[in-house]
Amino acid sequence: MADRVTMGDVARRAGVSAKTVSNVLRGAPGASAATRRRVLEAVAALGYRLNPSASALRSGRRGSITLALPTLQQPLYAALAQELMRAAGDTAVILELTSGEAEREQEILSGSWARRSDAAVLVPRGLDPASRSATERTRIKAPLVLIADSGPRAVPRVTCPPEAQVELVAAHLLALGRRRIAVVGSSSAADQWTEACARGLREAGLRVDAEAVVRVDAPDGLLGGVEAVARLAHAGADVDAIVCHNDALAAGAVSALRRRGARVPQDVAVIGRGDTEAAVFATPTLTSVSLDLPKLARAALDLLTPDADLGTPPQQGAWARAGAAATPARAPLIQTAPTLSIRGSTVDGAEAAPERWGNSTASGAELSPE
Repeated sequence: MADRVTMGDVARRAGVSAKTVSNVLRGAPGASAATRRRVLEAVAALGYRLNPSASALRSGRRGSITLALPTLQQPLYAALAQELMRAAGDTAVILELTSGEAEREQEILSGSWARRSDAAVLVPRGLDPASRSATERTRIKAPLVLIADSGPRAVPRVTCPPEAQVELVAAHLLALGRRRIAVVGSSSAADQWTEACARGLREAGLRVDAEAVVRVDAPDGLLGGVEAVARLAHAGADVDAIVCHNDALAAGAVSALRRRGARVPQDVAVIGRGDTEAAVFATPTLTSVSLDLPKLARAALDLLTPDADLGTPPQQGAWARAGAAATPARAPLIQTAPTLSIRGSTVDGAEAAPERWGNSTASGAELSPE
C-alpha cells in the first residue's frame, strides 16, 4: 500500500502544507529543523515514496500531460482542449484522439500514456468508466483524471452534473411556455446526459414521449442533428422544443427544421450544449448550456498536480478539502456549475447579447464526495 500514500497524507500527518512537504523532500530552504523532522518522520511512518512523474510536472523540467479525447471535430472537445492547454501554461499537452473506441480508452486507463507523458486526462466515449467491465479488466494507472459524468470511486474526476444542466433548461422552457420536448442525445457507452435530460425534463412537468428521445451514432457534426429531426418527423413526434447533446447537433437540427418549413424559435425552440463558437455564429444564434470549460480544465490540472505551478494559480485546498475522499477508496470529485446562454434559437431577437442564467444549486468548482 506504500505506493498509494500521497503527499497530502504526509502533509496531514505532519500538520503542514503539501508545499512544505515538497520543499523538505527537495531540500529547498525555508523549513525549520522541527518542521523538517516532523515531515521526515511522517514520510517514514507512512512509507511515502516521491512520485518522479509528479515531481517532473512540478519542476517544469520535462512535465507533459496526455489529453485523450474522442475527436476534435466535436466543437465541445476542441474548446476543452484549448482551455486545458491554456491552463497548463508551460507544461506540454499531448493530444491523443481515441475515436471513441473502447479498447483505446481502456489502454489509457491502464497507463499507455506513461510511455510519453507524466500524467493523463481522459474524456471517455466508447467506454463507461464506471462499468464493472472497465474497472475489472485493468489496473488503473495514476496520475489520471477523468472528465466524465461517471467513473470509478477511486479515480479523481471532474464533471458538470447533467442534472444541474437540465434544471436550467427545464426552467427556461417552462418560462417560454413550451411543453412538448424532444431530446437529441448520443448512443455512446459513456453518455449519461441523454437519460438524465429526459428524466429531468419529465420531473419538471414537461412532456417527453419515448419516441421524442433520439440517440444518434454520429453526435459530432450537423448531420447528426439533421438525422434526428428526420427521425422525429418519421415517428410523428409533435414537439415545440428540442434539447440537444451539443451545439453541433443543435445547429444541424435548426437547419433541418427550417428546411422543413418550421420557424425557429417561433414554432420550435432549440437548445444546444457547450456554449461553443458553433452556438455564437449559428443562424439564429443558439441558446446553449455552458459547462464552464475554463474551470473544468483548471480543476483537472489541480487534481493531477494539486501543488504544481502550471502557469496560473491553482485552486486552493482542493485536495485538502477532500479529507477522507482523497484515499484510494474515494478519490476527489470536482463539480462545475453550468449556466444557460439564452440566444435567438429560443427567444426571438436575442441575438447580440445573450442573457445568462445560473444555477442556484451549484456554485463553481466544488469538491464533493461521490
